[in-house]
Amino acid sequence: MSSFNSNISEDEILSLWRKCLYNENKKSISTCNNPKDIQKWFDRVKELYNFKCEFKTFYDVYKQKFEDIDYYKDVVNLEHETRNKCKIGILSDLTLLDKERIDKQLTLSKFDYVWLSCDIGETKPNNRVYEIVENDCKIKPQNILFIDDRDDNILAAKNRGWNVCKAFGYEIDKIKNSIDSFTNS
Repeated sequence: MSSFNSNISEDEILSLWRKCLYNENKKSISTCNNPKDIQKWFDRVKELYNFKCEFKTFYDVYKQKFEDIDYYKDVVNLEHETRNKCKIGILSDLTLLDKERIDKQLTLSKFDYVWLSCDIGETKPNNRVYEIVENDCKIKPQNILFIDDRDDNILAAKNRGWNVCKAFGYEIDKIKNSIDSFTNS
């Protein structure tokens, strides 16, 4: 896209952005809850890759690209249905840039608990994230089922005594079986 950089495509720019998710102090953009901090990230990435656009243009492309990504609606429906059996929560490392889209897709108000890194200032698998969850929900670790698609996140939760299920969104049967087993025990 010429408004970014004539030598880099939109897809390449989004890929480069993902590679820059941490600043020089190893702080993740996911933990930023202030648009000014995200602007600083963009300015760094812009200089690094010689982008020829402003943040608004980048953000508009970012939103459009991620708006088009298909998500697992059947998993969302299963999550909401599970609320009839137990409390449900979402723990996500997505950025402030993603919050509006995630709310639209998942209807965050339907969850009993919502822990987004941009709100809590920590990312998985940092132990502090799991402490925050335990403190907020006042549920013993052995009474928590954590479903995630990353080994490091699963291991951190398991080490705290949580029940875990490593699954990707397309593994709806695995997720459903894990929930059924957990809620029926």
